[in-house]
Amino acid sequence: MHMGASTGRAFICLFVYVIWTVTGNTSTNTTENMPRNVSCPVLCRCAYTPSARLPLTVDCSNRLVGHMPRDIPLQTNVLDLRNNELSEIPARAFCHLKQLAFLFLGNNMVAKFDKDSFAGLTALEHLDLSPLYYGMNFDYESLPPSLFYDLTQLRVLIVENMNTKNHIQRDFIDRTMAPLHRLEQLSLPYSPQGNWILGPGYSNLTSLKTLTFQGTNSINGTQLKRLTFDSLKNCPIERLAFKICGIGSVEPGIMVSFPRLKTLALECSNFHSGKSVEDFLCDLKTTSIENLLINDIFQIRMPPKWTIKANSFECLKQKLIKTLELTNNNIDEFDLNNMNYFSHLENADLSYNSIFRAPYNGVQKIIPEALIFSLPIWNLKYVKMDNNVIHDDRVPPRCALSHSFWHGHPKITSLNADYTHQISNTSSETIRKPTDRMPSPIIRLSVPENLEFWSTSWFLKWNFGSSDCDTETGSIVIGPNKLRYMILVDIGFKILCQEIYGLDRLEYLDLSQNGLHFPPKNFFNHFPSLTYLNLSNNDLGSLISNGGLSSFKTPNLETLDLSQNKIRTIPKDFFASLVALKKLKLSGNRLATVSFSLINLVSVEYIDLSVNQLSAFSSKELDLIGYFNSSSEVVLNMRNNPVTCLGCDGAEFFRWITDSNVTVTFSEDSNCTTNGTKTDVKRILRRIHKECDRIQQLIVSHNQWMSLGVSLLSCAAVVCGLVTAYVYRWNIKYRLYILRRRLRKRGVTTTPPGHVYISYDDNDYCWVMNELLRHLEEENELDVIIDQRDFIGGASLAEAIAEGVDNSRKTVLVLSESYVANPWCEFEFQMSLARGYNSVIPVMFQPVPFDSMTKSLRKYIKARGYIKWTGSREGQLLFWKRLTEAIFSSDNQRIQTDLDDMG
Repeated sequence: MHMGASTGRAFICLFVYVIWTVTGNTSTNTTENMPRNVSCPVLCRCAYTPSARLPLTVDCSNRLVGHMPRDIPLQTNVLDLRNNELSEIPARAFCHLKQLAFLFLGNNMVAKFDKDSFAGLTALEHLDLSPLYYGMNFDYESLPPSLFYDLTQLRVLIVENMNTKNHIQRDFIDRTMAPLHRLEQLSLPYSPQGNWILGPGYSNLTSLKTLTFQGTNSINGTQLKRLTFDSLKNCPIERLAFKICGIGSVEPGIMVSFPRLKTLALECSNFHSGKSVEDFLCDLKTTSIENLLINDIFQIRMPPKWTIKANSFECLKQKLIKTLELTNNNIDEFDLNNMNYFSHLENADLSYNSIFRAPYNGVQKIIPEALIFSLPIWNLKYVKMDNNVIHDDRVPPRCALSHSFWHGHPKITSLNADYTHQISNTSSETIRKPTDRMPSPIIRLSVPENLEFWSTSWFLKWNFGSSDCDTETGSIVIGPNKLRYMILVDIGFKILCQEIYGLDRLEYLDLSQNGLHFPPKNFFNHFPSLTYLNLSNNDLGSLISNGGLSSFKTPNLETLDLSQNKIRTIPKDFFASLVALKKLKLSGNRLATVSFSLINLVSVEYIDLSVNQLSAFSSKELDLIGYFNSSSEVVLNMRNNPVTCLGCDGAEFFRWITDSNVTVTFSEDSNCTTNGTKTDVKRILRRIHKECDRIQQLIVSHNQWMSLGVSLLSCAAVVCGLVTAYVYRWNIKYRLYILRRRLRKRGVTTTPPGHVYISYDDNDYCWVMNELLRHLEEENELDVIIDQRDFIGGASLAEAIAEGVDNSRKTVLVLSESYVANPWCEFEFQMSLARGYNSVIPVMFQPVPFDSMTKSLRKYIKARGYIKWTGSREGQLLFWKRLTEAIFSSDNQRIQTDLDDMG
C-alpha cells in the first residue's frame, strides 16, 4: 500500500516535469561552467561548481517571473525565486528536485500555499519565505498543517516581514510546524502578545537552537506573557531574538522556558524605562545566558534616559556574561561598579549613547580609560565606545542582528575597505623588547592581556596628557597585551607628549580627525607589526615639512593615509623605509611639487595625490616605480590638480603616461587622459609635437618677432589696465553700485537722504543706539542713516551700503577691535572714501591696536586723525562738540590726532 502510493506520487512528479520541459519556450539565460547534459532554465542564471557541497545554483530572482520555471534541472541544489510575480506554488511543484537543499521564495505574490506545494523535498535544508506577500495571513489557510510534512531534513525556516494588518493564528500555526523535528533555526513574523501562545506543536521542535521574532512595529508596547513560550521548555534554544517587536513590558518568569539560553537579543523595542529593562534582565537568572545584546530599546516618541546604577546588573553576577552590547539606548550614566558582576566579560560595546558620567566608588571616571586601564576585567578582548555625547553624522545600525548573535562575539576585521591584511597571532616569544633608550619618566600601564580591539571615536574630547610637552615628557610602557586594532577618532588628541612602547602586535591604528599637530618625533616607529595607519584630517603638515616627525620605519606598513594635513613639502627620504607600502594617500594637502622620493616604494599599488597644487613632477621617480612594479600596474590619482598635458611643457609628462605601466587618473575636465584610459593617446602626442615644432619655427621668423612685440604691448596695456583697476578698485565698485541703483531707481523706494551715515560693528550696536544716535537725532536734529533701521529688506546689502553712503554728507566710523575685523565695515569705509576723502569721520570708540587695522584705514588715521570717545563727562562734551563741527565742516582737519593710544 505504501509502495503504491509512493510510486503514484513519483509518476505524477515525473509527468509534471516532462510536460513543463516540453512546453517550455526558449529565451535568454546565463550559464557558468554547466555540464553538457544540464541546461539552464529560461530567464535564469546558473552557476556550477563541481567541488562545492552544493554544486548547482539556479538563480531566477528579479526576473519578473509570473509562473514556475518549467525546466529546472533535476540536479539543482540551490534555487532562488525571490522578487518575482509568482502568484501560486502549485502542488508538487518541486517534487522532481530530489537534490534541492536551499529554496528562496520571498517577495512574490503568493497569498497561500497548496498543502502539497513542498511535497517531495526530502533533502531540503533551508527554506526562506520572507518577505511574505502583503496579502498573506499567518494561519492554516495560507500555511496548511501538512505543508511541511515532507521536509524531514529542514534545518532553517525563515518566515519574516509580514503585514501587521493581516490575520495571525493565535497558536502560531503550531500544527504546521510540528513535523519539523530537525529544525534548528526558526524565524517567525511578529511576536506573541497578550494571551497568544505558541501552540503545543512547537514542543516537537526538539532540535531548535535559534528562535527569532521579526516584527514590523516597534512602538505598540507589546507585553510578553509567561505562558506564551511554555511549549518551548523541551526545545534546546540557545539563541533568542526579538526584532522590531515593540516590547514594552515582560511578565516575570517568562525566561523559565529557556533554561539553555546563551544569547538574547532585543532590537528596537518599546520599553518605558530603564527599570523595566533591568527587571527583564534579572529574569535571566534561570537561563545559561552568556551574551546580552540590548540595542535601541526605547522607540517611544520621547525616550527616557537610562541611568545604570551600581547594582543594576547585580542579579547577573552568577552568570558567565561574555558579550555585552548596550548600543543606542540613551544611557546617560554607567556606574562602573557593575563591571564587578562581569568578571568573565570578553566583549563590550556601549556605542551610540549619551554616557557622560561614569562613577566608580564615588569617583567620576572616563569610561574607556577605566575599562581598559583601571578595572580588573582581565578577559576583555573587545571594547567599543563610539559616538557618546558627541555623535558623528553616521546613522547607528538599527534593528539588525549583529555578528555577536550568531557567533557569540563581535566581528573585528574589515574595519576599512583599505585594510585587508591578516596577521596570525604572534607568540609571546617573538614580542620585541624595546631596545631604544626610553625617555624618562617611565609610566607603566597594565591592560587586559587578551585585549585585541579598542575603539573610542566621536567621544567627549579626551585630553591625553598635558598640553605643554616642555613640562610633561617621558615614556608610557604598556604591559603584556594582544592589542591589534586601536581606533581613536575625533577625541581631541591634538598633542601627544610621551612615547608609547609595548604595542608590538598592533596592526591597525586610526588617529584621524583629531587635529593632531604634535606627536613625539619617533612616535609611530614603536609599532613593528603596524600594517594600517590613518592620520588623515589632522594638522601634521608643519611638523612633517620642518623635520619634526621622523621618517616612518614600520617595515610591515601597507596603507598610510596622510590626507588633509595641510602638508606643503615632504622630506626626500620620508617614505624610504616603507618597502611593504601598497597604498599611499596624500589627498587634500597643499603639495605643489613632489619633493619626496618614491623609488623605495617597491610594493606600491596606489598613490593618491588628488586635490593638491601639482602642475608637474619628475617622471624619473615614476619610471622607477614602474620599473620595480613591472608585474603589477600602479594607479596614480591626480584628480583636481592644475596639471596640463596639451602644452609643450606637458608633452614629456604625457609621453610618460603613454609608455609607463602606471595608470594615471585625472578629473573629468582635465586635458590629460580621462580616468586613466589611453585611447588615441599616441595620436594626441604626435599632434602636440607637431604643433610645438611649428611654433619653434615661427619664433625664428620676422613675423613672429612682430607678433611677439604686439603681444608684449598688449600684455603691457592689459597689465597697466589691471594695475589701474586695482588701485582704483573701490572707486570703480562705488560708481558701479551707484549706477546700478540709478538704473533700478524708477518705481523703487530708496533710502531717504540724510546728514550722516554710521558705520559700526554689531558688537557696538548698544552704544550706537543709546548714545550716538540719540545725541545726533534728538539733540542735534540730524538725519542719520543706520543699516538695521533704514535699509530696505530684500535689497542687495552692498548696493544698500553704497546708496546710504551716497545719500549722506558724512560717514562716521565707530572704531573698535571688532570693527577692524569685520569685512563689511571695511567695505563701508572704502565706499565712503570713494564718495569723498573729506566725508569720513573716524570715531575711536574703543582703543584699537595700530597693527590690527587695515593698511588703508591706518593710512587714513595717520593723515586725518580721529575723534576719541572717553568716559569722563568733560571728555564727552568735547567729543560731541568736535563731532558736530566735523559733520558740518567742509573738511575734517581739526580732528584729534593723538595716535599714541592705538599702540
